[in-house]
Amino acid sequence: MKQKISLMIIPAALYIIFFTVCGHAFEYQFGAEVFEGLFKEDNFLDEDSGTFDYDETYNILGLYPEGYVDFGGNISGYALGELEWFHSWDAEDKNDLDGQLTDVFLSYYASGFSVDVGLQPFVVGKGVVTYSDEPGIAFRYDGWTDTYINGDVFRIFGNSPMVKMAFGYMPGFLETVEIIGAWYHDADDRIAELFEPFYEDADLESSGHLFWIGGQADFFVRDVYVSCLMMQQFGSVEIDDGAGGLDLDVSAYLIDLELNYNISRQLSAAAFVFTASGDHSPKMGNLNAFMSPMPFNQRTVIFFNGGFERYDIEEAILLGGVTWDGVIAPGVKFEYHPNLKIITELVAAMMFPEGDLFDTDTWYGWEADTRLSYEFYQNHKLFVEAGIFTHGNFFKQKYGFRPDPATRVVAGMSLIF
Repeated sequence: MKQKISLMIIPAALYIIFFTVCGHAFEYQFGAEVFEGLFKEDNFLDEDSGTFDYDETYNILGLYPEGYVDFGGNISGYALGELEWFHSWDAEDKNDLDGQLTDVFLSYYASGFSVDVGLQPFVVGKGVVTYSDEPGIAFRYDGWTDTYINGDVFRIFGNSPMVKMAFGYMPGFLETVEIIGAWYHDADDRIAELFEPFYEDADLESSGHLFWIGGQADFFVRDVYVSCLMMQQFGSVEIDDGAGGLDLDVSAYLIDLELNYNISRQLSAAAFVFTASGDHSPKMGNLNAFMSPMPFNQRTVIFFNGGFERYDIEEAILLGGVTWDGVIAPGVKFEYHPNLKIITELVAAMMFPEGDLFDTDTWYGWEADTRLSYEFYQNHKLFVEAGIFTHGNFFKQKYGFRPDPATRVVAGMSLIF
């Protein structure tokens, strides 16, 4: 991370110094967010032991200052910092203080064209393919009527390049149709980490090229707001265990569909289904499990990782279906806001292995999450969250017993200045 930051700060600092010496006046805007959150997680999966008995209670206090500078000449700069104190009440009681620059980039914009260069957020496939802050270049051209093209070129995991291109059309208010293509090259042995459970005490290495092609759309059908994402993944993967290896062709898919309807001005309801392909035998034939570098899936908090963006994104390649068997997860979502200050959300979903919809003999289980937020002052919020995931027969068959329900409770506040 320090290397990323230094590479981005140096050109920005030189630019500011040069124009300051020349007497150029800048326009500044500064802000900050203060975050306080108390987290309690029980009966999560312990990755080391393979048991569902990982409990942790921890607190995060964060300060996130940001600054925007207009240099003139259609050039601007943005920086976002992060200073966090982490305290955990586990067996060893941990205290960590960490500070870094999360984003720092320069922007140029003129005549419908814009380009951002530096450490910045990159989102591919609404986050379920990639959601990460990385060094790179992003550009966009929207000089045409109702259409645009954008692209990202960035580096992820330290050395692995990734590229995304998209062409979009905006037919109406809040409506977008977009065609997406992306490519990732594994230069950090990240895919090998997925295969470690199949090789005991082996030092695995991996390389490969993953491609995604598909589309996403948000549009109205009468009074129903439809949001959908469909991605096809293909490519090739090589796994080297020192005594041979695997050469696998990749063929996988992911679909995320949501239908949202406003029952009243205060209450909305949505039905969704999320599915990602899996592979019962990943070491044989084609590799059919959907893979994503550093994704963020907001469907549920526990089974997926849809908690807080800055804390629940794992720096790894993850399976879109969470397990090698893939997933299909139908669910419902309700949002109730009696006034502008209070928002209540409820999500309930069932999770099944891909191809076994509504088969309770093999299902993963069900999850319910709720969140209540209260804005007591403009951009100042209190919130509380609670989630429970009840394990189904899939885990009973795999581990010989049904684990106790996994729970997560969070309470805190967010103050934006």
